[in-house]
Amino acid sequence: MNNAKVYFTTFKATGSENLLQKLHRLMKTAGFETIDFKEKYAAIKIHFGEYGNLAFLRPNYARVVADYVKELGESRS
Repeated sequence: MNNAKVYFTTFKATGSENLLQKLHRLMKTAGFETIDFKEKYAAIKIHFGEYGNLAFLRPNYARVVADYVKELGESRS
């Protein structure tokens, strides 16, 4: 089995790039543009589903992911 590539970033914002912009750049680097989203459904999991767990993807981050997936689905012809 091949090793999977893992992409990560710090939660430090800079004067020129906020965390939402870093997330968008991370998705581009990970190769989201190579995925065919045209006329397909995509689920974005925003919590880990463990009872009592407060770990979740904040809505503003989910919005960045959803907007990017939607953009990629529309831009393909």
